[in-house]
Amino acid sequence: MEPTQDPMTDAAAPGSKGAAPSAAAPGSNAGADPNAGPGPNTGPRPGPDPETQPKGLLEQIAAVRASVMGLLHAHINLARTEASEIGSEIGRVALLAGVAFGALFVLALLLPIGGMLFFADWLFGSIGWGVLLGTLLLLDVALIAVLVALGTPASRIGRDFLVAVFAAAVVTVLLFKFVVGAQVAAALGLFTLLITWPILMGLGIARNGIDTDALKARFYPYQTIETTKETIEWVRERMPLGRKS
Repeated sequence: MEPTQDPMTDAAAPGSKGAAPSAAAPGSNAGADPNAGPGPNTGPRPGPDPETQPKGLLEQIAAVRASVMGLLHAHINLARTEASEIGSEIGRVALLAGVAFGALFVLALLLPIGGMLFFADWLFGSIGWGVLLGTLLLLDVALIAVLVALGTPASRIGRDFLVAVFAAAVVTVLLFKFVVGAQVAAALGLFTLLITWPILMGLGIARNGIDTDALKARFYPYQTIETTKETIEWVRERMPLGRKS
């Protein structure tokens, strides 16, 4: 007769095949998936996002002020940039204008000087006559300008010029007839004209002098001063304190 098997002893020993898994203790992690994350209620709750929170009045004012200052600085930088560009353009235009003015100034000198030399070589056969006669001509022009500014009558200057032209014509005819050829005679006659004319004007100034009273009257406001004096006297006569006793 086979002995009865005790149910308690029939349990399989650990490590044997067919052993039933042991029950997990409450609260233990036995049997849980190690790759699984924490449960929905196991982590800390996220706090409110500070960016989504409404700002206070001072913070809003500071933000508006920062925005306004940034906009103002942007406009200032833009104005500086445009001013720098405009200044560069002004400098460029001024430089080009200076170049143009310099070229015109040189042209204004080249034409009369070159013209005198050319005509002297063409008419008198030598550029040297152009240098000499051109120098005398410019000196005469300067002297005439000074005399006119000092109040010398134009009739006196014209009379001296006619006398010089007559003297130059006589010299030219005599030289051409008895001494030299036509070119040299014409050059010497023109030289005589340009020398005789300022000499005659200088003699006239030395003989007649300069009317200093007329010259002073041109630069002294007599009419204004006399009118002002008359007005002051008229006001004094009509003021109570200004009446004569």
